[in-house]
Amino acid sequence: MRNSFALILIFSISTTSFADQPIRFDSNVDVAPDGSQITFDWNGDIWLAPIQGGTAKPLTRNPARDRSPRFSPDGKSLAFISDREGSNQIFTMPVTGDNPTQITNHTAGYLLNGWHSDGKQLLVQASRDHFWKHGERFFLVPLGERKAETLLFDDHGSDGSLSPDGKRILFVREGPAWWRKNYAGSQAAQIWMFDRDGGKFYPILRHEKGCRAPLWKPDGRGFYYTGAQDGTFNLREYDIASGKDRMITNFTEDHVVQPALSKDGSTLVFRALSDLYSIKPGKEETPKKIELNISTDLQPLKEEKRVLSSATNVAFSSDGLEIAFIAGGDLWVMDTELKEPKQITSTPEEEKEPVWSSDGNSILYIKDGGNTADIFKASRADKSKLWWLNNKFNHEQITKDAEPKENLTLSPDGKSIAYSRLRGDLYISDISGGNPRKIISSWNHVGYDWAPDSKWLVYSQYDSDFNRDIYILPIDLSRPAFNLSRHPDNESNPVWSPDGKVIAFTGKRSGGDEVDIYYVYLNQEDDEIFSRDRKLKKAIEKVEKARSKTKSSDDAEKQPAGDKEKKALPAKDKKEEPVVINIEWSNLHKRIRSLSLPDSTETGLFWSSDSKRLAFSGTVKGERATYAFDFPIEGTASPKQISSRTGTQAKWLKNGQVVWLSGGLPSSFTPGATSTTPAPATPSPAITGLLRRGSSATATADLSPDPSGYRFQANQKFNIAERYAVGFDHCWAAMRDHFYDEKLGKSDWNKVRDKYRPLASQAIDIETFTTVVQLMLGEINGSHLGFMPNLTSKAEPSAKGWIESTRHLGVRFGENFAGPGWMIRDVLPNGPASRAKSKLLAGEVLLKIDGIDLSPTMDPTLVLNATPEKELTLTVKALDGKIREVLLLPASFLNVKTMLYQKWLEDNQSMVDKLSAGKFGYLHISAMDMPSFVKFEAELYSQAAGKDGLVIDVRENGGGSTADHLLTALTQPVHAIAVPRGGSPGYPQDRKVYASWNKPIVVLCNQNSFSNAEIFSHAILALKRGKLVGVPTAGGVISTGATQIIDLGTLRMPFRGWYGSLDGEDMELHGAMPHIILWPEPGELPKGKDRQLEKGVEVLKSEVEAWLKLPKPKLIKATDRK
Repeated sequence: MRNSFALILIFSISTTSFADQPIRFDSNVDVAPDGSQITFDWNGDIWLAPIQGGTAKPLTRNPARDRSPRFSPDGKSLAFISDREGSNQIFTMPVTGDNPTQITNHTAGYLLNGWHSDGKQLLVQASRDHFWKHGERFFLVPLGERKAETLLFDDHGSDGSLSPDGKRILFVREGPAWWRKNYAGSQAAQIWMFDRDGGKFYPILRHEKGCRAPLWKPDGRGFYYTGAQDGTFNLREYDIASGKDRMITNFTEDHVVQPALSKDGSTLVFRALSDLYSIKPGKEETPKKIELNISTDLQPLKEEKRVLSSATNVAFSSDGLEIAFIAGGDLWVMDTELKEPKQITSTPEEEKEPVWSSDGNSILYIKDGGNTADIFKASRADKSKLWWLNNKFNHEQITKDAEPKENLTLSPDGKSIAYSRLRGDLYISDISGGNPRKIISSWNHVGYDWAPDSKWLVYSQYDSDFNRDIYILPIDLSRPAFNLSRHPDNESNPVWSPDGKVIAFTGKRSGGDEVDIYYVYLNQEDDEIFSRDRKLKKAIEKVEKARSKTKSSDDAEKQPAGDKEKKALPAKDKKEEPVVINIEWSNLHKRIRSLSLPDSTETGLFWSSDSKRLAFSGTVKGERATYAFDFPIEGTASPKQISSRTGTQAKWLKNGQVVWLSGGLPSSFTPGATSTTPAPATPSPAITGLLRRGSSATATADLSPDPSGYRFQANQKFNIAERYAVGFDHCWAAMRDHFYDEKLGKSDWNKVRDKYRPLASQAIDIETFTTVVQLMLGEINGSHLGFMPNLTSKAEPSAKGWIESTRHLGVRFGENFAGPGWMIRDVLPNGPASRAKSKLLAGEVLLKIDGIDLSPTMDPTLVLNATPEKELTLTVKALDGKIREVLLLPASFLNVKTMLYQKWLEDNQSMVDKLSAGKFGYLHISAMDMPSFVKFEAELYSQAAGKDGLVIDVRENGGGSTADHLLTALTQPVHAIAVPRGGSPGYPQDRKVYASWNKPIVVLCNQNSFSNAEIFSHAILALKRGKLVGVPTAGGVISTGATQIIDLGTLRMPFRGWYGSLDGEDMELHGAMPHIILWPEPGELPKGKDRQLEKGVEVLKSEVEAWLKLPKPKLIKATDRK
């Protein structure tokens, strides 16, 4: 792979000599059998170097990503992973690097662990169809003839290491992210051993801080591994027979990761922070750094050139003829005809949010370096030329406090600016930056709009219960903020009409996710004007406008020619009458009216310049587009479509144009009424969390380029090291300012920056930059942390224009069937083989696929690799011995997980039904989201109605936000009993908030119950609603959002902590503790042995027995009352 990433087209040059350029963050190192050489991946290629260090040699130079090289036992060959064919496949090549040979073909992909000692097989990890969760398994893949993979055992694991005789395998289960420091809890990594001859599992090492990466010693009596018993993962030695454990290295700041051992046991190599080290076990155990570099002709590039064609922010001049926009983090300007961008800024920092001054002579923008951010003003060096004809620009810094800033706007009178600082405090200053004053204190983003007289603001703000209301505030703070909306559900996106009479906003007042538009006249008289009064005003305006044009035309005809020429000169703009804001505060919130469009979420409100139209993005009759309501509203409101597209940052200019950003392009259009759709004007009024750093409710916009947009190509050049340094600062500052705990894991955050920023600036590709950011995040020891880079596939497209993928028949096959053919072990629910016309049965044998004879030893991909639309002809031997042909359209392996989950779910339901003699129901909640809750509510009836107890399973639930919905269904007060004439005691279900369950429950949780699933588990304990059975939950409870880091990637933003209501304990690093702790043994769950579920039923039996003994009230009719 080459060091490059781009938006459209990349040209790169090297402008500086890189003599002795060191290699940092080389990954997946392996050691030659005799300890003389090492191989590793770096910059997407495979490299070879002497163990003493020096110049490394590249063995692959491929546009794809090559990684994880492993020496063969004889040291003559290397196996490695590459995505050059579109998925992660295994290749082998001579150690000289010539002519790689593809070994594997299953498009679900592979991870490479190493070689078998016989040199004829490879130990790999791969996810197939063994289980719905943690489906990765260990296989041996043969070299040479293309044959079937050999499954070592049916359960998950990682970091596999085969013993020298190939009879035992050490492996790891569980484990948080490798870069996280100081985690202690149920997700800590454990080391296990599987004996292939005996078929048994043995627990070897389990510590609350984790043990990883086992490596067999040559004698097979013990192994090396990394363990965090002393807080940091260090290299350790373990003897299996005696249990003796010895610490070898003593790093205190950085983990030892990715250790590798030579076959002869003489040399161990590992990475700590960014460098490789070697030791001689039992001899020279002081780590020796391996200094590596690359030759000058292979140096990574220092500068990158790219062509940009999409923008992230846009601002049009008042006449719509010049466009300022942000692309690639720089500020540009262009016209609407030539569309040739002129670069105003070229800095490593991110420029954003351009704003034109009212006279058009300057552009305000924010320069954000992550660690510091300020507002600047750009102006033309030559004011006699248009912006896009200038080649030089002046820049003036107008704020100097360096705090993070965003949401920059200019007041309508052009004299002031408003902007947010830090987490949400809103400031107003003079346009020159002078006299800054905080007018709103807020811990979170404030969405706002100016009043047209520049004396007021309307804004939306969260309270401590995360309810967002709309407020009105004078900027001179002469009166306190006035809560306009006063509603327990969320409102946002307030906009003030240009005539100053109306405020509109969006809100979730009707329940669920329905978002509607609301508006209010600020003056009661305006609100009460009758329809005839409005029509009378419109009629007068129509006549006056027509006669004014006629008079002007007559006067022009009477003028002498000379005077006509004078009149042809541009007329001075007519001075507008100042807008007077008149607010009648009494009962203002009661005058709010709604514009409700069913099944639509309206976003992105903006007014026409004459205040006669309110535009928005929404869905009307299934069509997502931009619509507008005519104001004032008359009777039943009907929005008119003004554009078939949607956009953001929209503004309706005085010339009638709408300008915005649509599909990444600055665009404009003149609205027309292309369609009309009735919409009932019925009142309607929800719950949102933080979306990202400093975001408000966002307007959705078309992602595809606007065909009518102003297409451009902007040539950008930047220094890669400076780009990564600034990107790092953005990530670092985001955590500093927004992580829920200001102590940041008790780390010295400034020292963390000093440590990792230089490494970020040395990153040679986005993967290395990601590693540095992850290591920085690891210092916090927090959940919900991570950086997702913007990656593009480097694999070359197939010359055929398409690629095959491995398909799945919807059945699983027996492992020990001798053949001929493949025997069906089971049929997965809702899969291809469960359909009526392609139905297969367990016990039947597939003899052929498309005429090719099947054998248990053949590689299944020989017949299962196909295009998605290809039907396969199966020759099937039925249970009665008859042969038939079945035409079947296979599924993708991505869909297999859903089938496997459904089978597991049905098996658990059957098990509970059997163990409880039909008295208990079973529900699994796979995620804390609304689709899962809707399913839960339905199953309270379909699975639990008439039962005495309920098993609720939140194992493997990664979280979400619906714990309170579940608890509402499980804790609804029982305050009365209703009995109809001739009926039985009950309660009207339509009067409940949700379907409810007030009988006994037991809840199953495990180490992978995470986030909101943990909140639910903690709540069950706190409310004493039932018993908890399983494994302590992960201890990962923080509400999170995300923020974009320039154009490098996305950073998760954990911003809100959760604490127990009884003990006040932070749930982060404090998992819910079950009443009964029970770990499953490896191999049990895939075989259908679920001891946690069995124990849950046993516990529930006791709970139900006690519940049944509780006294029940005797119902006494009024006529029976004494």
